[in-house]
Amino acid sequence: MKKQKDCHHCEGKGYIDIRDCSGEIQREETCVFCGGTGQVIEEKEVKK
Repeated sequence: MKKQKDCHHCEGKGYIDIRDCSGEIQREETCVFCGGTGQVIEEKEVKK
């Protein structure tokens, strides 16, 4: 059974903010966990 849910890494935005040591946003990058979609597919085992 497949279920879509928000990506845990980017919180559903599809990108992450790269910050410097003072906390200022330097750039945005595509989330590598969801590929920029903001959604991940979670597969659950079906008990038989």
